[in-house]
Amino acid sequence: METQTTNSISKSRSRYIATFLLLILLLYFGYSSTKWYWQRSALNEIATIQEAFQGEKAREWSKEEKKSSYERMQYLEKGLNKESKKELTDRNSRAGLKKLEVEFDRILHLEQKDKVIELDKWIDREEKSKQDRENQQALLRKQGKTIPPKNGGGPLSNQDLSNILDVTTPELRAKFHQLVKEINQRRQGRKLPPWNPFSSE
Repeated sequence: METQTTNSISKSRSRYIATFLLLILLLYFGYSSTKWYWQRSALNEIATIQEAFQGEKAREWSKEEKKSSYERMQYLEKGLNKESKKELTDRNSRAGLKKLEVEFDRILHLEQKDKVIELDKWIDREEKSKQDRENQQALLRKQGKTIPPKNGGGPLSNQDLSNILDVTTPELRAKFHQLVKEINQRRQGRKLPPWNPFSSE
C-alpha cells in the first residue's frame, strides 16, 4: 500500500514537472513567434510608408501628415533587431540602386548629341561638388580646424567591396563601368582630369 502511494506521488510529480516544462516551452515559442511577427510586421509597414512617400498622393500630404509618417517609420526602425535592420538596409540599397540602373540605362541609350548634354551635366555637378569641398577645406584650414573626409570617399575596404557585391548585380556594375568610361572620355575632351568615383579627393 505504501509502495502504491509512493508511486502515485512520483507519477503526479512527473506529470506536474512535464506540464510545467511544456508551459515554459509554449511561453518561449509564443514569445519568439510574437517577436518574429512584430519584426515582419514592422518591416512591411516601413515598406508601405516608403512606397507612400514615393507615390503621387504624397504631394498632397500636409506637413503634419509627412511628419507623422516619418516619425512612425523612425519608431519602427528603432525596434528592429540586427537581422531586420540589415534586411531593411539591403532592401533600401537595392531599391536605390534599381533607380540608378534606370538612370544609367537612360543616359547610355541616348543619341550622341543628347548623351553629351547629360554627361556634361554629370561632370558639372561633380566639379561643383569638388569646388565646394575645396572651398570648405580652405576655410577650415584658415580656422585651424580638422578637415573631415569626403562622404563616401577614401579607399574601399574588403568589407565595403563585399557589401557592394551583395547589393549589386554584374549588369549594374557593367553599366556603371561603361558610364564612368564615357564620362572620362568627355572629361578628356574638356581638358579635365579623369574622374575616380571612389577617390577621397
